[in-house]
Amino acid sequence: SKVMHHRRLVLASVAILVLAGLAAWLQMPRQEDPRMPDRFGIMVTVFPGSDTESVERLVAIPIEEELAQVAGVKMVEMRVRGEVAVTRIELKDDITNVTSVWNEVEDAISLARKKFPDGVLEPELNKRIIGDQETVILAVVGSADPLVLRDAARSIRTKLLRVQGVAQVKLAADPGVQVTIAYDDATAKRVGITAPQLVQRLQARNQNIPGGTIHLGTQSADLSPGSEFRSLEAMANSNLTLDSGATVRLSDLAEIRREPVSPAQTLMRYNGQLGVGITVISERDINVVTLGQRVRAQLASLETEFAPLSIAVLSFQPDYVEARLDGLSKSLLFGIGIVAFVLVVAMGLRIGLMVALVVPIVALISVALYAFGGGVLQQMSVAALILALGLLVDNAIVVVESAQHYLDSGLSRQDAAAKAARDLAFPLATATGTTVAAFMPMLLATGSVGDFTRAIPIVTIITLVVSYFFAILVTPILAAAVLRRTKKTAGSRFEVFNTWIASIGSKRPWTIIIAALVAVGVSMSMAGKLDKSFFPQADRNQFIVDVLLPEGTHLSDTDRHAKLLEEKLLASPSVTAVSSFVGSSTPRFYYNLPTLPRSPHLAQLMVETKSRDDVPALIEEIRLFAFASMPAAEVIPRFLEQGPPLNAPLEVRLSGDDLSQLSEVAANVMREMRSIEGTRNVRNDLGGGKANIAFHIDDGAAERNQLSRSDIALGLLKQTRGLPVGSLRSGSEPVPIVLRSQVGEDLDASDLATVEANSRQGASIPISQLSTSDIRWRPAVITRRHQQRQVTISAQLADGYEFGPVISELEQTLGGVIPKDMHWAWGGSAEGSGEANSSMMTAAPVGLLMLLLFILIEFNSFRRLAIILTTIPLAAAGVIPGLLLSNQPFGFMSFLGVFALIGVVVNNAIVLLSVIDARREEGATVLEAVRSGVALRVRPILLTSATTVAGLLPLALSPSPLWPPMAWAMIAGLIASTFLALLVVPAMYSLLFLREDKARSKLGTLAAADAGSQS
Repeated sequence: SKVMHHRRLVLASVAILVLAGLAAWLQMPRQEDPRMPDRFGIMVTVFPGSDTESVERLVAIPIEEELAQVAGVKMVEMRVRGEVAVTRIELKDDITNVTSVWNEVEDAISLARKKFPDGVLEPELNKRIIGDQETVILAVVGSADPLVLRDAARSIRTKLLRVQGVAQVKLAADPGVQVTIAYDDATAKRVGITAPQLVQRLQARNQNIPGGTIHLGTQSADLSPGSEFRSLEAMANSNLTLDSGATVRLSDLAEIRREPVSPAQTLMRYNGQLGVGITVISERDINVVTLGQRVRAQLASLETEFAPLSIAVLSFQPDYVEARLDGLSKSLLFGIGIVAFVLVVAMGLRIGLMVALVVPIVALISVALYAFGGGVLQQMSVAALILALGLLVDNAIVVVESAQHYLDSGLSRQDAAAKAARDLAFPLATATGTTVAAFMPMLLATGSVGDFTRAIPIVTIITLVVSYFFAILVTPILAAAVLRRTKKTAGSRFEVFNTWIASIGSKRPWTIIIAALVAVGVSMSMAGKLDKSFFPQADRNQFIVDVLLPEGTHLSDTDRHAKLLEEKLLASPSVTAVSSFVGSSTPRFYYNLPTLPRSPHLAQLMVETKSRDDVPALIEEIRLFAFASMPAAEVIPRFLEQGPPLNAPLEVRLSGDDLSQLSEVAANVMREMRSIEGTRNVRNDLGGGKANIAFHIDDGAAERNQLSRSDIALGLLKQTRGLPVGSLRSGSEPVPIVLRSQVGEDLDASDLATVEANSRQGASIPISQLSTSDIRWRPAVITRRHQQRQVTISAQLADGYEFGPVISELEQTLGGVIPKDMHWAWGGSAEGSGEANSSMMTAAPVGLLMLLLFILIEFNSFRRLAIILTTIPLAAAGVIPGLLLSNQPFGFMSFLGVFALIGVVVNNAIVLLSVIDARREEGATVLEAVRSGVALRVRPILLTSATTVAGLLPLALSPSPLWPPMAWAMIAGLIASTFLALLVVPAMYSLLFLREDKARSKLGTLAAADAGSQS
């Protein structure tokens, strides 16, 4: 009654919230997929000149030991190669304050650095390899000179950083730059100067030493002593005085040139043209679509400025965000329309439109609250609104139906509406609580999958709570204005159906229960026929091709294979663009792609096709081509997939300390894996050996020539990679200067004997006179995980094959090939789905306890609790056949659908039980209460189920492969459970409570007999 009295205030408040929701919808941050927390990091540590085992012993193990003491770290995996250790760090799933844990990680790395030997460079830690997805990826092309491309890319980078909303702009496949003093041994030896002497003189001439200031008139003047080189010309014209007294210019002894860093670490091409990539990362939680418009405007102004160079767009995430959200927004409008249609058909035009009005109002208010809490519009949050469409009208339907009942009973419209709200406030609160409880496991789930799907329970719970308060506070006001008194008409087909449903459960309870058990059992027996897929493929016209050569392969050979595949792809009429990244993975153009830095044996190609339908055939074509034309490479074309990052769907991890044993067992596991139908691209990450030319120095001979071991090492370094001289600081960045032979790392192995070491006195001695050498094969790569060496055997799956059956078959044979004392574990989809399901099941008790609590608050009866819980398995009678008929896999999304379904199923049972109990309190017998209660509630139960199904249809019919499994699981499970609950609940109630009627009847008979005897 108070609400009715303040109806103007209530309606005005609703209007303000609706306008706030509309404004939020238009202005909220937008992105395609959820931004994952920064729980994953990559650290690169370089130890120049060291072999794989030295990096492992002196760098990797100290890092592991220190990181093992950080409580928040879940996993440390290290990929160790000659000169470099790449460390992947993953924080624990339940960590929410990631910043404090990363601070501890950095402290641990600082402690590890104290154990490093001299020469190890500063570790580079990237803590946002998952959280920051590249919003725009560009490539500068149009020149064969990588430095021309690099200079343009750096200039473009500076201009893009000025765009509002841009957080970072990085260069991808940056060739780097250095000044090379290409030194000629023969010429220098003829004039009488050695490489170490030349380095010493050049370093003395290239020091940044200030000259101070002087007082000049009324001002202070700076003194620039010119203690460093300002240009290449100044360096080339620098005069050197020889021991003979003669003077020679540096350019007479060496060629001085500005060139890419050598040896090259990475390179890229776009459609066969050499390029330098530019990646744009947006600020967090902004409207990516608006940012895309700003970036496009900036690029348009740059086109003429950098001509004849071109700026190619490799990936433009704002377009995908706009397309995804536009599609889901249309589905949302379609869902609102179809729910409104169902309501109008079932309730009549006037009442149906009134209840249908609840849908957009509650949805917009929920959006306002979600935005106020920092929410972002992305596919999970919009899909959650669609999922909630049918659920949010349930409370309003019950209130309107009850108000209509009181109105028809003789109350005024205001009194009827007020009484309905008053009577239903508590029951609807508990009913809403049970539905919220069903979403709690999703809300509390930890790990990458929980982070990925978190917006679904958040938005749904907000919507359910808003719908409850709207039903209690606003719906009565609308009902009082719209409802009219009606006359009941008997004999309709619907009433005949009601009567039949109401009577059959109480007449044959055991028959109904046994039939329900049979239906559930038959459905469960069909579970083995379901395809099991952790997460579905993405619906993009893009895919990835990995080209893997043996570990230790030179970058140039990897590039040769990448070019061969590029030519094949670009010849295909269905391909619109091919971007190749050699020596590293592609930039993260898709949110869950793993980052693989400094991998000279790897090339990764990003392929774009005319349509998504072209991808499967093209992937098969690439596999056949690679098998026939690229036998030395492992070519792995991969669909982009939804969900957390995975390297491969099928993985077996072996752990141990003996590399030879690991290699032998890995070969056996690979053999077994290849024998299983459906596996493809079976491989391991151990790699082959790498050539190591070891020099054995004769210390006596070296000392006789006044040489040390370091002098000999510097002689080799001077000939191949070069001796550092300092930096040229004439431009916008310091450029390292290197003194090196003309050939660099292209030195022929047979010429090593002629390489000379230089004594401090200027003598030059061939290294062959001071040492002997031999070629050894050392490990090219060592992988470590949890402080043990590890080998991972991986495989892709052919189309139509799921990881579940393949794993089951493989597991039967692994026991015979893996020694009992060797630890092994599943990785890939098995590990990911296991962790995801475990996370949900760990949180499930919280949801179950909440569910039990709300039911007991409502009924205070264990028998009624048992009846309600019995209805939950009834959904299985529909879920499994529904997924089979709709040809959908049972994966994590359908698993979410089953959890979401529980709340709706329980609600139907609560609605039935509450009205049956109400009839009994009025004096009806159990059978009378069951029949009249069921007859009264059939219509609202079917109506709420119909609206829920209608609201889910847009997701079920979505072109995205992500949503149909969840939607069809809910639709089929809801249909089956609704009809079975209408039969099973009355049957169980009759069986459990009929004795009370008999006892009451017996007491009545005894009382009557006693009264008769007294009379």
